[in-house]
Amino acid sequence: MKKQTYGQLWDNYVAESFPRLQKEDQRLTWPGQEWGNENSWQRIFDKLFVPAGVEGWKAAIEIGGGSGKYTERVLRAGPAARVWGFDVSRNFLDATAARLGDFVTEGRLSLHEIDATQPDGILTLLQEAEQLRKVDALFSIDAMVHVDLTYLTTYWMNAALLLKPGGRVLMTLADPNTQGGFQKILRDIRKFYRLQGRICPKFEYLSADTVRSILGRLGFEVELLEPWSNHEGRPPRDLYLSARLAYPERAQAYRDALRADPAAPLPPSLARPESFGELWTREAPRALAGTPDRPDAAAVRQRLFGMADIGSWRRAVEIGVGDARYTAEALRANPALKLTVFDVSDRLMKAAAAKLPEPVAAGRLGFLPIDPVHPDGILTAFEREHLAREIDAVFSIDAMVHVDMQYQLAYWISAALLLRPGGWLVLQLADATTDAGFGRLVADIRRYFGFQGQACPRFEFQSFGLVRPLLEKLGFDVTYAGHWNPADGSETGRDLFVVAQLARPEEAEALRAHIALGLAMPNFAAAPAAPEAAPALPEVELEDLAELSRTLGQSLWRQIHLRANPGLSSARLRADMQEHWAGNRREWTRLGEMVLRDLAERGLTLQRTALHPAGRRPGGGEETGS
Repeated sequence: MKKQTYGQLWDNYVAESFPRLQKEDQRLTWPGQEWGNENSWQRIFDKLFVPAGVEGWKAAIEIGGGSGKYTERVLRAGPAARVWGFDVSRNFLDATAARLGDFVTEGRLSLHEIDATQPDGILTLLQEAEQLRKVDALFSIDAMVHVDLTYLTTYWMNAALLLKPGGRVLMTLADPNTQGGFQKILRDIRKFYRLQGRICPKFEYLSADTVRSILGRLGFEVELLEPWSNHEGRPPRDLYLSARLAYPERAQAYRDALRADPAAPLPPSLARPESFGELWTREAPRALAGTPDRPDAAAVRQRLFGMADIGSWRRAVEIGVGDARYTAEALRANPALKLTVFDVSDRLMKAAAAKLPEPVAAGRLGFLPIDPVHPDGILTAFEREHLAREIDAVFSIDAMVHVDMQYQLAYWISAALLLRPGGWLVLQLADATTDAGFGRLVADIRRYFGFQGQACPRFEFQSFGLVRPLLEKLGFDVTYAGHWNPADGSETGRDLFVVAQLARPEEAEALRAHIALGLAMPNFAAAPAAPEAAPALPEVELEDLAELSRTLGQSLWRQIHLRANPGLSSARLRADMQEHWAGNRREWTRLGEMVLRDLAERGLTLQRTALHPAGRRPGGGEETGS
């Protein structure tokens, strides 16, 4: 994965992922408009913009304008309107300027690249243009689905400080608990899992309770917040938002939170971590030192582990070891417990093993790295030992506060497939709907605004309204969810603590394919009468077997990639494969092994043969292969 900024990601998206932009009838045409068309765009305009009085707007801000389809509609709806457009992509801005050049010439449209060094960049520019408290609306359609809560809140704060009283925010936001949203987040696990901590076009998810809570603190009243589909007949995927600024004075308290932190020099340097694992290896000294707000281990055992009946555990899994305080407490609470710890940082696991040598020597404590490529890495580690459905508990305290929902869901599905019926899931999650959680969210703006899409120690915020429906879809019943404060035992803490019990294992089984890389192809062979051992792979040298598997898997992937991207050039395909070689070669090998086993079931084998010029064997016969 090449190093890039968030703006470069979207510049490349424009330049490489779409065919050439072209002008037709004063409209920018994107060939292959899978995500929308004139009719669906107009439906969105009629739903959000028309009720907001767009025909009377004098000044508006757009963030992430894409091809400018809503910019143009706003300018044509209100003859006196002026729009300030902001985007991270220079290519998007240039394309919009080329298409809407007449509006630029008239002074009704100005386009600006978002400054990655200044959280208050939009506010500052509009203030210099003497538009403070004169802006009618800030809108963003189909862009904020890619923006996490830290950056989304930054834009909401800019809006709250710029809009006139009664001005509106209009947006579409990604919700994983709608019918379409749940399918989207499941599909994207395999697509983006290996890119954790790297810039990529994954969705960022939130729910209605988070939106209402944060906008309310900033002085907005929500007028519309509902799942809706702009395509007739399709299930809703996103939340459609219209919020009116009712209390402008509330936002003034947060003005300083938008000033850039001089301790975080920007733009991002090449020294920043490449991956999530590298980040936490670097952060190991801080993690091992502990922080004052880390929950007390004994309190966690008494309250959370106690709710999950820790005395009955025989095998358990911990994700994210930190300073090993919860590891030690779980082992101390149950002398019969065998615990396996997974972490992205080998340095943290070695430190934990050194801190707890006795349970390691006794075989009660083991460590395994989290597979950065395969979402089902934790599951397969236990399936190899025939221990799936034998695990009593999966817990993660003070680790998932740094993991966003796209990756959390992969861990939760793995847990639902590992646990025995009635097994327990215990989690600590960051929640921005609490007073302390919102305070942390605001503080993170100054620290991490310049790290958009990149690995950094910022919090990733969830909420009860987001978490509970997802866990229930995986087969869990939530037995406790509260903002527990370990310091005083109250329910006024910063984070959300969850204890859930696996009640419907069959629901998780239906989701297994979403964390398994490779193809979920139907097997048309008759099912055996009784379980049989998996057929052996062809008996060839191990080195040849690996190469054969990888080549076969790579060839299959190439054909699928070509079918999914009609018109993809050979040069672009080669470049894609070279760029992703390091991350994909294990996936290709594994896919090839699956195919070889499937062929072996049918009595067929493949083996490598040397190819020579003109397709001939060394002895002169035609090359037929086998």
